[in-house]
Amino acid sequence: MSDDQLRAAIDGLRSRIQAELDAQLDAVAQHHEQTIVQARGAADAEAEQRWTAKLDAQQSEWAAQLQSEVAAARSEVERTMVAEAMRTRLETAQAAAESIAQARRAADAEAEQRWASKVEALRAEWTARLQAEVATARSEVERAMVTESMRVRVEAEQAAAEATAHARRELEQALLLERERSQGDFEEERERLRGELEAERQRAHAQLAAERLRAEGELTRARAAFEVERERTAGAIEDARRAATPAMNTSGLLEAILAIDSAESLSDALAASVRGAALEAPRAALFIVNGSQLQEWPVSGVPTVHAGRLSADGPEAGLLGEALRLQEVVKTDDNGGPPPPAFASLPPGRVALAVPFVLGGHSVAVLYADEGVDGQAPSSWQEVVQILGHHASAYVAYLTAVRTAQALRLMSGADAPARDSGPEPEQDDAQGARRYARLLVSEIKLYNEAQVRMGRERRDLLTRLKPEIERARRLYDERVAPSIHSRDVYFQQELVQTLADGDQALLG
Repeated sequence: MSDDQLRAAIDGLRSRIQAELDAQLDAVAQHHEQTIVQARGAADAEAEQRWTAKLDAQQSEWAAQLQSEVAAARSEVERTMVAEAMRTRLETAQAAAESIAQARRAADAEAEQRWASKVEALRAEWTARLQAEVATARSEVERAMVTESMRVRVEAEQAAAEATAHARRELEQALLLERERSQGDFEEERERLRGELEAERQRAHAQLAAERLRAEGELTRARAAFEVERERTAGAIEDARRAATPAMNTSGLLEAILAIDSAESLSDALAASVRGAALEAPRAALFIVNGSQLQEWPVSGVPTVHAGRLSADGPEAGLLGEALRLQEVVKTDDNGGPPPPAFASLPPGRVALAVPFVLGGHSVAVLYADEGVDGQAPSSWQEVVQILGHHASAYVAYLTAVRTAQALRLMSGADAPARDSGPEPEQDDAQGARRYARLLVSEIKLYNEAQVRMGRERRDLLTRLKPEIERARRLYDERVAPSIHSRDVYFQQELVQTLADGDQALLG
């Protein structure tokens, strides 16, 4: 029993005892009052009776005496002066009767006063006795209440202690039984989960192996396509060299091709293609597809065209949007073809072209070049820009396939000589997960350079790049097995290191 319940029980007991005490005190007071009234009535009746009897006796005595004196007087009067003696004695008798009446009245007053004093004294005595008895009873009741409350509290504490001990014994016994039962269930569940985990691991490895084979197939196709593009590019360069005019810079084209082929990252390859196009065309720029928007990707050493934000489907994009939609080279002409983008402000007769970059069937970027608003452009600039755009697009697709295949190969353990129970397979899986996370986040950074820069300035990268990050996370979760320890940590670390440049606060 809690202290609140014990306190409530004591308060209830105290109220009940107080009510009984008040009732008893009222009964005692009423009894004493009735006793006083009865005693006073009895005393008055007794005094009245005694004084009446005394007065009657005195009157009888005086009457007898008067009669005897009257008889004597009569005899004497009759003998001597009957008339005078009779009169004198009659006056004496009258005076005696008056004295008796006064004495009777005085006696009544004295008796009344004496009995009133006696009644008051008796009332005061009974009142004092009643108050003493009430105080004594109240003290005894309070002592009884304290004793009872202490007894109830002790009994409650003893009962609570006994109940707690009993409950503890029952709980310990139940826990012992439950532990014994749960131990068996746990062993069975652990064996079942171990089997499921092993099956899931095998399924994940099989799925990863199939994905790796698919990625390697894509890599083979990308390598073949790149080799074809390289041969085509080499043929185009050779043709351009044989048909070269003094204005054509074949050495610059070859250097740009070699710079693209030696690039170790997607950004380096894209930058090399833009620099090569800028060496030949009066104006060149690269635009990254970010959702429905086109954003200019700044390249060191190449002047920006200050295009601002463009909608890929809007009229301001001109031939850029058409090239992304058709996934082929598009250029302006005088036969009603697509117009140049709004930022170009080209006068009539000046040519612009766009070369899309296609990955996995999706247009992810577009290389733009034009003749500029004034001056004479080299006659071969269109061929050079198209060669660089096609070659860079093929190399980017090839490099992406290589990175994906490497990450999947590491995650599936293809580079390890054996899959044993040691720690090496887990380390290989973790390394593959890290590399795949780095590849996905690097692509976000590559194709959203302006958004990344603005997100770092405003510290809201997660909000600003939410669709791209969620898409990358889905790809990561699909290809990285859940059994790899801390797989979510690797993706988050790459967001911080690659996207936020090591500053967690920039994610928002």
